[in-house]
Amino acid sequence: MQEFTQQAVQLLFAVDSIWSIVLRGAIWFVIALVIIVSADNPNPEKSLKNLKSNLGFFLMFIVLSGGLIYLLFGFNANSVGV
Repeated sequence: MQEFTQQAVQLLFAVDSIWSIVLRGAIWFVIALVIIVSADNPNPEKSLKNLKSNLGFFLMFIVLSGGLIYLLFGFNANSVGV
């Protein structure tokens, strides 16, 4: 059972695996669904305001997390002196 779980996790996060693409698609689908559901409102003005707010927060989150991941993992081993 442990070998199966380990192999499944490796397939989900391997760059050259179709299951990693499926996992990323599922994550984006869930994010889009949450944004759409949270912006749903019978009042069109309030709905547009909620949508802009959610999309702005999501964009800020993507930019900040991308920058932090780049700062954490985006160094070249040759420039460090290794």
